[in-house]
Amino acid sequence: MNAFIWKDEKGIALISTCLVSMCALTLSLAVYVGTAEHIRHVNRELSKIRSYAGAEAGLQMAMVQIGQNAYTGFINTAQIPPTTLSSTGGAALGSYSVTMEYPQQADWVTIVSTATVDGETRSLEGRVFLDSHLSKYLVYSTLGNFVSGANAKYGISDGIHPEGIPEDGEERASMYFKGNYTARGSNVSIFGDVNAENEVIGNASTVIHGDTYAGNFQLAANGSVQNDGVTGVSSIRDGFSDDFDRDGNGAVNAQDAPDRHDLTASGGGDSHAKETLKPIDLNFYKNHNDISAFGGSTSKDRFILLKSGGNNTTVVEEYKDLTWQQLKTSYPLPEHAIVYVNGDVYIKSGQIDGRVSVVSSENIILDGDVKYAKAEHPEYADAEHAAAFMARDEIYLRSKTNQNVSGIFYAQNVSGGSTAIEAAYDTKWNAYGEAQKGTLNVYGNRVMNGQADTSVFQDRTFAYDPNLKYYRPPGIPVNPSVKVVREVALES
Repeated sequence: MNAFIWKDEKGIALISTCLVSMCALTLSLAVYVGTAEHIRHVNRELSKIRSYAGAEAGLQMAMVQIGQNAYTGFINTAQIPPTTLSSTGGAALGSYSVTMEYPQQADWVTIVSTATVDGETRSLEGRVFLDSHLSKYLVYSTLGNFVSGANAKYGISDGIHPEGIPEDGEERASMYFKGNYTARGSNVSIFGDVNAENEVIGNASTVIHGDTYAGNFQLAANGSVQNDGVTGVSSIRDGFSDDFDRDGNGAVNAQDAPDRHDLTASGGGDSHAKETLKPIDLNFYKNHNDISAFGGSTSKDRFILLKSGGNNTTVVEEYKDLTWQQLKTSYPLPEHAIVYVNGDVYIKSGQIDGRVSVVSSENIILDGDVKYAKAEHPEYADAEHAAAFMARDEIYLRSKTNQNVSGIFYAQNVSGGSTAIEAAYDTKWNAYGEAQKGTLNVYGNRVMNGQADTSVFQDRTFAYDPNLKYYRPPGIPVNPSVKVVREVALES
């Protein structure tokens, strides 16, 4: 009997060993399967990260492509074909491709970058905004002390919002000065913001319906405003409850200097960033001239009319030179056109169809009205109508009585005088007389290295045209920046 018991115990021990081994094997298999699944999950997450990084690489390559010629205003939106992604050792990991859209050649480019790594595909959409000093400022001046005379009005009340300006600062009229801004004359009204790298100066009749950004703005140790960078202005306000409790005392009061802000090197917070104007690249405009006869190697003055050609502008050259010999030669332009003149260009009047930039190696003289050829709101640009007039030296606004002009007006003022845009008498053009204190209305932007002297006109209104920011004429330099990036769902 003891032998049978011993044999049974040996059998039970064998069965127990088998059961333990099976449990260990099952546990090991479960651990192995779990580990393998975890490894697969980790590898998949790594592939997702790599494919996301690959899509980001596509966005960055698109930014490089856009930025190469952005200073000219020409935006290269050619699609980027499949491009291999490689490891540091040179092994192929995957690829990315990029598509770009530039709707109505407005102020943004939409980029879609799609990358595939280890079978994992991700797609990112980026919105690249195109920013230009020439198209976003009602006035931009590099003068150390820019002065406004009596009765000047900058911007127009919209009649809707408090103080007549929108809450969104991107939609307001805005002026920028590299030194001081001084409203020396009486009855100066500004419907928008003023940026001055030094001081904003006015008098008892100066009203700024907007905000100020001054380089001389300073905070005290407790956060209160020690210097708001403003002297003498009677009133500054935007009408919105959007100011900061800077000193943290629970109330926005005078110590917080409502509607006054800082102008710093890089911006950030409630500050604006300092900006620098780029010079005119004559070679670029010469190389992209749509009237080759005007860009010869020898300087020659041109006397022209700008006429509507339906969906484009026609340039009519009226006279040969100051002898007033008639020519009447016509040059039809493409819808988006650059007219470069090696010499002075005299524009008797203008009707702009399409988008046109007129560039002079010397001076531009506007002796009449320049508007857009459309029935509704002919003063303001839109997707089909926009104009720029860029002179390497000065711009003259010289109607004999009233004058209404639209577009971007940029005077680089290489001769170095204090005045860049003026309406005063000039000896070279004396045959056309001097303005006789009529009304000047400028619908657009004045950008200059120097001062504007238009006080010969009794009343002057400078109306901001925000559409010039969205629908720029060709050849306007821009600064591209990615401001919006999001992942987009892939089509199944």
